Amino acid sequence: MATTSPEQSSKNRDQRINSITYSGLTWTDVTDPTPAELATLEREYHFHSLDLESCLSTLQLTKIEDHDDHLFIMLQIPNQSDQGIIGCYQITMFMGIDYLVTIHSSKFQTVSELFRSCMGDTKEQSSLMKSPAYLAYCIIDKMVDHISEILDKVQTSLNSIETVVFDEKKSSARAINLARRQIATLRRIVYPLDLYIGDMNKAQKFSKENLTIYFSDIRHKVGKISASIEEMKEIVEIYNDTDFVTSSNRTNTVLSFLTIIFTLTLPTALVAAIYGMNIPIPGALVPGALSYFGTYTSLSLTVILMLVPTLIMAFYFKRRGWF
Repeated sequence: MATTSPEQSSKNRDQRINSITYSGLTWTDVTDPTPAELATLEREYHFHSLDLESCLSTLQLTKIEDHDDHLFIMLQIPNQSDQGIIGCYQITMFMGIDYLVTIHSSKFQTVSELFRSCMGDTKEQSSLMKSPAYLAYCIIDKMVDHISEILDKVQTSLNSIETVVFDEKKSSARAINLARRQIATLRRIVYPLDLYIGDMNKAQKFSKENLTIYFSDIRHKVGKISASIEEMKEIVEIYNDTDFVTSSNRTNTVLSFLTIIFTLTLPTALVAAIYGMNIPIPGALVPGALSYFGTYTSLSLTVILMLVPTLIMAFYFKRRGWF
C-alpha cells in the first residue's frame, strides 16, 4: 500500500479500512467489511477469493492455513453482553512478510482499541510492530486475556450460586441455568481455539526473532482456560444436582406435611359424615337431647369421638418418625 512516510503513516478509507505503517510493516485493520472492501484487499494483496468470502460469514470455524507467501488465520472469540449472555465474534488475519491484515466486527473492541493505541504513537508502534508474527501474537494475547476476564465473571457468578444453593429455602435454578448456558457456549468456542492455536508456530517464518516462547505462552494460556472451563462445567453440574435434590426434598417435606394433616382429619370427617346423615343411627336420632354431662353432652361426645382417633394416629405417626 502507498504510504505518506517511509517510517509510519495512518490513514482512513471510508471509516472501514485503516492502516498504520511502521518500519516497513503495514497493519491494515478492516471493520465491518463489505464486498467492496474485500475486493480492494484482493486487488492489493491477491488473497484467495474463498478466504475473503469466509470473512463475510459468521459461521466459519477456527482455522490456521499456510498459503506459502501468507498465513490465513480465522479465530472465534467469546464476548459477554451486559446481560451476561455470551456470544461470539470472529476475527480474521492475513499475515505476510511485511503486512498484517485484520478483519473483524466494529463491535469487537479488543482489536480496535489496540489499533487506536498505535495510531500516532511511535512508542506503541515500536513496541508492537516488530514483525507481522509478533504483532499477531500481541493481538491474540490481548484476545486471550479478554477470554480470561469473561471467565472471571463466570466464576464470580458461580461463587454467588454457591452461597445459596445449599439453602433449602431458596431456589437457584435460574442462576444455574444461565451459568450452564455460559459455560456451554465457552466450551464450544474455546475448544477449537485450544485445538488449533498450536499452529501459530507457522508464523515464525515471518519473523527474524524467535517467537517460540511467545506462541508457547499463548498455547499455555488457552490450555489453562480450557481446563478452567471443564472444571466450571463439573462445578455447575454439581450445583444443578444439589439444587434439584434440595428442591425435591423441600417439595417432599411440604407434601408429607399436607398428607399427614389430611390423614389426621379423616376420623373427624368420618364421624361428621356418619352422624350427619338423616337416617336412624344408634346414638344419633333419639327423643330429646342427651344430658348425661349437661347441656353440651351431645357436642362433647362428638368432639371426643373425633379427637381420640386423631390423637392416637398423631401419636403413632410421631413414634414412627414421620413428622
